[in-house]
Order: sequence, then structure tokens, then C-alpha cells
Amino acid sequence: MIQDLLGSIASTQAYRRFAAEKTSRTLLYLFFISLLFTIGGSIAMQLRIGPVVDETFSWLAAEVPTLTFSAGKVTSSDPAPKRLEHPKAPEVAVMIDTARTEPVTVQTMKDAKVLAYLTNNALYIEQQQGKIEVYDLSKAALERPMVVDAKFFHDAAGALKKVVYPLAVLTVFVFAAAWTAFAALLYSLLAMLLQSIGGGTLAFGSLYQIAIHAQTTALLARIIMSFLPFAVPMSGLLTILITSVYLWMAVKANAAAAAAAETSAI
Repeated sequence: MIQDLLGSIASTQAYRRFAAEKTSRTLLYLFFISLLFTIGGSIAMQLRIGPVVDETFSWLAAEVPTLTFSAGKVTSSDPAPKRLEHPKAPEVAVMIDTARTEPVTVQTMKDAKVLAYLTNNALYIEQQQGKIEVYDLSKAALERPMVVDAKFFHDAAGALKKVVYPLAVLTVFVFAAAWTAFAALLYSLLAMLLQSIGGGTLAFGSLYQIAIHAQTTALLARIIMSFLPFAVPMSGLLTILITSVYLWMAVKANAAAAAAAETSAI
């Protein structure tokens, strides 16, 4: 697979071999480059999201008073109303008022400028179109009291990473493989058009195999861009142009080889 990777990037003649290789090898290469994209994307995600997760849970551990859920009610170590606002996202704010028992209205949440409101017996979360989702805590049946304190948030951050990262890796791999395979269908149509211009007689299946390999450099470019601290303008268009150039070179290489074979036969 490493040889195919290098050939996809640096050798137009390698595309003659790609056009004639077995379908199983093309599928294996598809999974290989999807795995590379997954590894690179997962590392970039961890570098970007990991510090944000740690910072958010550290903020919660420091700011949220100790809460105790028991018998369908919530009590706090600080019964006074407390508004929590994320230090880097002011629009993300929560009100904790465990002394309150009366229902919270939409206007109350708007006045407090919060997205969630925790009272003695309910949790209110603002939804779209000015609606509130109400979670009645009095109906929650807990076998024993649950304490939410600094240790809880520390453990929650670790558990979140253990669950989210593996799921994210699997999701990225499936998405990368599916998207590359689907994009290859579109690029195959483009390759047919290029072949009609530049000459060549490759069947659609061979063009599809070429299209899988032609996306290699664009995928590697995507990996590199995911590590950059800024967004690359028109990155989608850039990857399309890169792949199209490789398709054109691949079609030309196969057309030249076919023409040379016809000439030698004569």
C-alpha cells in the first residue's frame, strides 16, 4: 500500500497499473487512505477539542457549587441564585437556583440570559422558537443521592474522552471511506469527459479505480489543513482542482500507453 500511496502522488505511470489492478486491491487502498485520513483527523481533533473539553470541565468544577440530587429534589452548598457564564462563550450560560420551586418561564430565561435553568425540582432548557424543554426531577427515581462536585466533573471529563474519541474515530473512518468512494463516482464521470478530450479507451470501472487513487494528494492536503490554526479559503475547491489535475495526468498516461501499443502493433 505504501508503494501505491507514493505512486498515486508522484508517478503518472503508476496510474496505468491502477487502471488494470484487481478491484479488491483498489478497495484495500480505499480503506488504507481512509485509515490515514482517520488517524490524521483524529489527532487534529484531539489537539483542538481536548484542551476545550479540559478547560470547560475545569471551569465547571471551579464554578458550580456542590449539588446533591436526592428524593426528586436538588440542594446546593450555596442556596443563593448563581449564574454561570462560559469564559470563552458568553452566550452559553446557566442559572442555578435550588431554592426556587415555582416554574420558570421563557421570559424568566430571557431576562437572565441563560440557556438552562436549574431549580429545586426541575431543569429547564431553552429550545428553538422560544420553547422550553422541562425535565421534572421529582419523577427521577435514584436509589441513593447523587453528588455533583469538582470530582464529578473531573471524572466526567475523563469518561467523555474515553467514549467520544473512539466513536469519533469510527465515525471519521466510515465517513472518509464512504465519501471517497462516492466522490470517485463523480470523478469517474469527469475522467470520462477528460478521456474524450485527451483520447483513451478505458472502461468506467478502470476510471473509477483511477479516481480512487487520484484523490490521495487531496486527502493528504486535507489532513495537513486540519492541523492549521486557520481555515484555508475555498479548501473544497482546492481539493477538487488537485484531484482533477491528477485525473487528467492519469488519463493522458493511459492514452499515451494505448497509442504506443497500437503503433508497435502496426
